[in-house]
Amino acid sequence: MKKLFFTFAIMLGLATTVSAQEVGQIWVGGAVGFNSTKIGDGDRVSSYRIIPEFGYVFSENLGIGIKLGYAHNKTVLGNVNGKLVAKDAFTVNPFLRYSFLKGDIGGLFIDAGAGYTYGKADGNDADKLNAWEVGIRPGVAVKVSDKISLTGKFGFLGYQNQKLGGVKSNDFGFDFDLSQTELGVNIVF
Repeated sequence: MKKLFFTFAIMLGLATTVSAQEVGQIWVGGAVGFNSTKIGDGDRVSSYRIIPEFGYVFSENLGIGIKLGYAHNKTVLGNVNGKLVAKDAFTVNPFLRYSFLKGDIGGLFIDAGAGYTYGKADGNDADKLNAWEVGIRPGVAVKVSDKISLTGKFGFLGYQNQKLGGVKSNDFGFDFDLSQTELGVNIVF
């Protein structure tokens, strides 16, 4: 827990000296991720995701963007005759970005938006995933050069609704764990 607070304090310190994009600029970027977990005696869950992001700065502190994502999850169940279950999901997430605490090397921002995710397992219609969310994601941008920024989004505050097969879930709250963390790069034009 101390490491988490220390990391947040460093990011906040960096953000107070960070600079903003100029009005009329377009940014292209996004994030990628990979995870592999061994569960029990031979079960393994592996996943990767690709989340490109496009946006436009239309005022000093406001921009509008969209994330288009793809995620692939593969589960190998070693205890069930080596059964393989693969799931693919596609996400669309338009958002409004508010930037603040801007300085010479970056700034803080909040992305407020709504997203929809659709997916299914191995072409099986019974395991369809339909999920949507409305909320905000806080983030930090660190300027590497005039055209490149490293970005990090940490956590989610809002509402999420998910239906997978016949199971529904509704979540509301602040989720600040690694599953809600995105690290990426933005290129400004």
